[in-house]
Amino acid sequence: MTPKSLFGLAVVTAAAVVAAVVVAGGTAADSAVADRGRALLPDLVKTSASVESLAVTVGKDTTTLTREGDRFVDASGYPAKIDVVRKLVSSLATLTIDEDKTDKPDRYVDLGLADPTADDGAATKVALLDKQGKPLAVVYAGTKDYTVGGSRGGQYVRIDGNPQSYLVRGSLDVPTARADWFDASLTDIKPATLSKVTLTDAGGATVDFVRTGDKLLPAALPDGKTPDEGKANRVTAFLQGFNFTDVRKETPASIANTTRLRYETTDGLAVTATAVPAADDAGKGWIRIVAEAIDPKAADAAKAINEKAAGYEFKVNTIHTEMFGWTVASLAKDG
Repeated sequence: MTPKSLFGLAVVTAAAVVAAVVVAGGTAADSAVADRGRALLPDLVKTSASVESLAVTVGKDTTTLTREGDRFVDASGYPAKIDVVRKLVSSLATLTIDEDKTDKPDRYVDLGLADPTADDGAATKVALLDKQGKPLAVVYAGTKDYTVGGSRGGQYVRIDGNPQSYLVRGSLDVPTARADWFDASLTDIKPATLSKVTLTDAGGATVDFVRTGDKLLPAALPDGKTPDEGKANRVTAFLQGFNFTDVRKETPASIANTTRLRYETTDGLAVTATAVPAADDAGKGWIRIVAEAIDPKAADAAKAINEKAAGYEFKVNTIHTEMFGWTVASLAKDG
């Protein structure tokens, strides 16, 4: 997102603000609606091109994105989706006041405008900063109110440093999950395209999954036990529509003695997902992804995956965390 494109955003948002004022119908004598139709952040329309970083705080978690050339990246260096940044800035710039609400901090909780770390009524805090770290806009967004006119409804908000709160037309377009900031889709390898899967557990034991009819099942388990087909299906389907839930820069942790899953396709692509050791249960579920072309025709596919994955670690969905703790023996059917 270049300054020029952000300026283009300002033109669009300026038009939207004018339209919102017309819809709101101007001012009224009542003090509660004296500000009706006024843009909440009138200066943001012309300063949007100066946004160099943004920070969104939900509870104790803050996502910070910083401009890097023509893109925004998070603290790990992973690029955010430009459209997500654009929508957030645009949604802020197009907020118009519908009604003045309380200016008493002890009542913020009723509107969802308490501090983001509060146990009750916590707001989402959004800060837009310029190159010098000077705030261009700092807004607390609270409960939405769909009784306000317009397709986006309304929302309770307050501006940092000002005790007055407002009900505005429109609402902040903020991702609901951490992964929504990114293009979180890394692979889409369907089980039917797999020629082989190999699981190596943390103890070094290895088993190949080979095709049996339309399924890939462990070829040989300890003591001749029967494979658990449910677990086998979870393993073979892992890279189909694989989306991470979080991303971080690659840590110094050694992955020499951790569970790994290697997938080979009939097109000559190999992808290895390896567990990153965790110091506690909360740290489980992080993996590294590496692709390689075992056939030259898969070179482009391997490159596309590595361009996204190299140098990073990815958090898997909780349903997959258990899988990266399995041993070869645990792939057997119980009993």
